[in-house]
Order: sequence, then C-alpha cells, then structure tokens
Amino acid sequence: MHYSKLGETGLVVSRMTFGAMTFGQGSLVGELHNTIGQDQADRMVGAALDAGINFFDTADMYTNGQSETILGKALADKRQDVVIATKCGFRSGPALTQSGLSYTYVLRSIQGSLKRLGTDYIDLFILHIP
Repeated sequence: MHYSKLGETGLVVSRMTFGAMTFGQGSLVGELHNTIGQDQADRMVGAALDAGINFFDTADMYTNGQSETILGKALADKRQDVVIATKCGFRSGPALTQSGLSYTYVLRSIQGSLKRLGTDYIDLFILHIP
C-alpha cells in the first residue's frame, strides 16, 4: 500500500480510502437501502486493514448514523492506527436547508459523531456538500 501526507495536517493516509456508506440496515437515501450489519462490516474492515488501508470515511447521515456506529465498533481496537473522516451537513429530501451549517448544528453533529464512533477524537471532520 502506498501512503501520502494529507496536506499540512500531519496525517499520513493510505492512498485508498475505505468508504463505509453502505454500513447499516435500512434506508440510505430515497430508494437506496443498506444491508451490511456488524459481522459483515467487521470482515470488510479487517480485509481493508490487512491490505494496508488506514483511512476510513463515513458520515452522520449514512443510514441515520448506523454507519458511524458500526465503523467505530469495527475499528475500536485499532483506533490509534487509523484515520477516521466523517461528515455533517448534507440532508437529502424536501428540507435541504433545514439543518444549515450553523455553529450549533456543527457542534452537535461533532458530539453525535464522537458518541456513535465511540472515540474521543475525529481526525478529519468534513462539511458534506455545504
């Protein structure tokens, strides 16, 4: 696996990122449905780690936060060895601007993501399609 510095962050990440958008059970967006539970996610994350991937991406909106919860559990004993990126801000459906990106909203999103991921820090927090 090849690794690169992520800008000026000091983080060194694999050139391949593991996206966890499909983790969880239920509706992702509209008619798209996820069916990947914890056991299957654990196997997928294990294979990614074995391949040298250390950069994992998720978002608060993926299956209503289930993706973050499942990914956090799958990485719990490897937390110091991986880089986790998560996002907030994107809402699909009729109320695209309902949440906005206010300070309060972003702070609450960070707090919720920390809890769901089961960690005390997030390496990279992204505004999802602001």
